[in-house]
Amino acid sequence: DIRNDYRVKAVILRVDSPGGSVLASDNIWREIMITRNAGKPVIVSMGDLAASGGYYIAAAADMILAQPGTITGSIGIFGGKMVAEDLFAKVGIGTQTLRRGAHADMNDATRRWTPEERARIEAQLVQSYGVFTRKVAEGRGLDLDVVSRIAQGRVWLGSAALGLGLVDELGGLPEALEAAAKRIDVDLEDIGIDFYPRSRS
Repeated sequence: DIRNDYRVKAVILRVDSPGGSVLASDNIWREIMITRNAGKPVIVSMGDLAASGGYYIAAAADMILAQPGTITGSIGIFGGKMVAEDLFAKVGIGTQTLRRGAHADMNDATRRWTPEERARIEAQLVQSYGVFTRKVAEGRGLDLDVVSRIAQGRVWLGSAALGLGLVDELGGLPEALEAAAKRIDVDLEDIGIDFYPRSRS
């Protein structure tokens, strides 16, 4: 909606997230890139934390601002599953699995992975981590080797992230507004601000 609204000239995306789903992060990353390609600058203003998926989406922005104490980065990925077969047995819950295909039930909570399934999961994690680090490298204009050294799930305070190239400036929403005004070449006093999502009555 914002991308298609001719009145919106720039977007400030407030990120305050410990991360989450790779798919959700990638979908948001894609929408940010489409918005930028439509000619609308996107500036990320980080709150208390922008880690993992929170940093994933920030890497797509034209500019990133963080507070000195913002938990930043955690460029990494992990996965697993809960195995509750002992719990089910303890409370008397029985299960029956119907499957079609050798690994159709590999994420079933009633059993552990086989060695082959564990290898598949590890390969998926390695592949997703590679995508994450490449997107950070491209978005931040850094060599992949540099990103690899500062990634691996590490977290940084915003002040340290600035020196590593993970953020562009230190500051909050007021500084993000100033940056947006500069990007669209408008005086700060002349900017009208809308908040999304719009509050419900």
